[in-house]
Amino acid sequence: MTAREQNPDGYVHARDISEYQRLRDQAMMWQGATEELLDRIGLKPGKSCLDVGSGPGTVMRLMADRVGPEGRVTGIEIDGALGGQALADLRSQGGAAFELVQADVYTLDQPPGAPFDLSYCRLFLMHMQDPVAVLEKMLFWTKPGGVVAVQEFDFGAIAVEPICPAMAEFNRLFECVFRAHGRNLRAGRQLPAQFEAAGIGTPDGTLAEAKFLPLKDMAQMLIGVYQSLFPAAAALGIADQARSDQFTADMTEAGLDGRYYCLTPILIGAWKQAA
Repeated sequence: MTAREQNPDGYVHARDISEYQRLRDQAMMWQGATEELLDRIGLKPGKSCLDVGSGPGTVMRLMADRVGPEGRVTGIEIDGALGGQALADLRSQGGAAFELVQADVYTLDQPPGAPFDLSYCRLFLMHMQDPVAVLEKMLFWTKPGGVVAVQEFDFGAIAVEPICPAMAEFNRLFECVFRAHGRNLRAGRQLPAQFEAAGIGTPDGTLAEAKFLPLKDMAQMLIGVYQSLFPAAAALGIADQARSDQFTADMTEAGLDGRYYCLTPILIGAWKQAA
């Protein structure tokens, strides 16, 4: 079973309530890094923003906090259940004019409201078979003088110290699934080259952040990632329920141990003012 057979849109993780909560928890973890990027760009009241692959709407909320009631925030999300709930939550909170476009970015010609003052995506290109084509669209959807901005993970640093058998199992499954489905484990460090290839140009700025946390603060997130990838891993023949259950028990125990610390992936951001 391919990722596209598992999910018609090709998303390699599961699409269920647990995955949606994991995405919200992940967004909370990296909120500060995204706020800093938006502030460095200089996002101001009244501006229009596009979030490509907007997921649970957490970045749309951060955008709205900066553009205010006179600003517009539009999301593109292929998952109608996730995007619809996000839009309802955002509109109930208010703070800006919100829109949600349910679409595949590859087949979308132009979202309503384009061009935008900011076209942005986070942890999206790593899942794309043709990230340069996505960046080309984002540039096309950006006003002259507007900004294209991206934040992506680089998984080269992720580790647990001291050596942790549960983390070895996590890395095995994670890397096997991502490589089998053509996902990019180095998307963050490749942003400058991809900006150039898309005609955006050399980034005006970059921003990188990693976290080094007690494993007790990361264990449930790692378990959530493993479980969300389990259906794809089982389809590849590299995981079964007994192994999954053992990993969950081992990672839970390691998290309670107190000796272990986790170095997260590096979240790397890049931005460029459109000509």
